Amino acid sequence: MATNAENIDTAIAAICTALAAGAGKPNYTIDGQTVSYDTLTTRLRDLRALKAEMEGPFELETQAYT
Repeated sequence: MATNAENIDTAIAAICTALAAGAGKPNYTIDGQTVSYDTLTTRLRDLRALKAEMEGPFELETQAYT
């Protein structure tokens, strides 16, 4: 089973592939479904922010007792 980080990486790769494939056609409609360049770039930005949030930075605080 894939982890959340792997799922995010897969989604980012799929969006990048879609953007690269439709570089000359930012907005188009296929079978009644509209694909917008703005929607893809917004989704890509949100996924990258989520990935950065998941990866850290983390602060570990410990306390020793004697």
